[in-house]
Amino acid sequence: MKTLWRFVHLPWSRQALLVEAGGCLALAWLLVRAVPFRVWSPWLGTQAPGEVSIGRGQSAGRVRDISRAVSSIHVRLGCHFTCLMLATAVQWMLHRRRISSSLVLGTSTRLDAQQRLVLQAHAWVRVGEDVVLGDHDGRYTPVSSFVRPHGLTKRPAR
Repeated sequence: MKTLWRFVHLPWSRQALLVEAGGCLALAWLLVRAVPFRVWSPWLGTQAPGEVSIGRGQSAGRVRDISRAVSSIHVRLGCHFTCLMLATAVQWMLHRRRISSSLVLGTSTRLDAQQRLVLQAHAWVRVGEDVVLGDHDGRYTPVSSFVRPHGLTKRPAR
């Protein structure tokens, strides 16, 4: 009840952003859980190898608000979303506002307690040189990026 009370007293623009974040996360959850990645990955943008930085940091306040809204919904719903679901929702919301971004997929390997090799995957979102969601402190090696450019006259730098 306290969460609902706080939501009702937020400014209208923040409420709308949180509702949009919830809808994007619900759609991302459904796609990740029920549809093969190869089918819906074109919705993420143009695929490029490795980690791509596109454009320059722009609209820092709006980008931060979007990232916080998605993270807030994630926490309030009990952290049932994966990094891919979160990154997908953020990238869709950025795209809707015509903010250039790239969703990066990376991997990492480590040895577990039984000395078996464990492969881990992670997804994060970049706007310009900044990681705006899914920070990983360099522990993951970028494998592929899905780029969503807006207002660029030339191809993204690799």
